[in-house]
Amino acid sequence: MNSYIIHFATYTLAMIGFIVIAVYIYKKTMYTGAAQGDKNYLKIENALRLSASKTVYVLKAGSEKFLIAADSSNTTLLAKLNENN
Repeated sequence: MNSYIIHFATYTLAMIGFIVIAVYIYKKTMYTGAAQGDKNYLKIENALRLSASKTVYVLKAGSEKFLIAADSSNTTLLAKLNENN
């Protein structure tokens, strides 16, 4: 009986460790794997919270920048920014 408990605990800890390592590798490759080769992705460069539900964002899409306003029910493009802005 004692041997059974030791084997069960060993295999259970091994499976938990395997699952943790698999999830870690999955998260690492999903986040950086897609973004490394592709330079045309969205990135939030700056954000300013105006109130509890209203925020202004500066987004970078590829080589272009945009000023976006967002609240709980609406998203609005305010301006396309150039290098001077």
